[in-house]
Amino acid sequence: MPDEIVLSPVTEEDIPRIVQIEQETYSLPWSADTFRDALTRDYYCFLKASAGETIAGYCGYLRSFETADITNVTVRKEYRRRGIARRMLEALLEKGYAQGVERFSLEVRASNEPALLLYKGLGFRQEGVRKGYYESPREDALILWTPER
Repeated sequence: MPDEIVLSPVTEEDIPRIVQIEQETYSLPWSADTFRDALTRDYYCFLKASAGETIAGYCGYLRSFETADITNVTVRKEYRRRGIARRMLEALLEKGYAQGVERFSLEVRASNEPALLLYKGLGFRQEGVRKGYYESPREDALILWTPER
């Protein structure tokens, strides 16, 4: 686990750098306006992992009563395979549990083996499939949930 990585809440001034990572990573990235709007809502929560002035990754959830949907888990290509996603997710889950979340869900590309291993290692289990959920390329999403706390 990298010692130089610091976790903290995402701020509005982080949005341009996060959008750049989105555009480098996803075929259908979130826009700056989408992130900006989410940051104004108390039912969203976003954390970033910083290495000095560089945002190495970010993750977030959308809370609805006692459940939360993890909307983003992204690590810059050059920072992957260093345990950053795990650290971010552990912190995000703990924050959610402290806010009364009992279960978390997320969708993941069926072919994303590294992410599936990470999520399953954190206690997520597959409970469904969304056929053709992802575009560019079209692919099924596996729906994962944590056990009820």
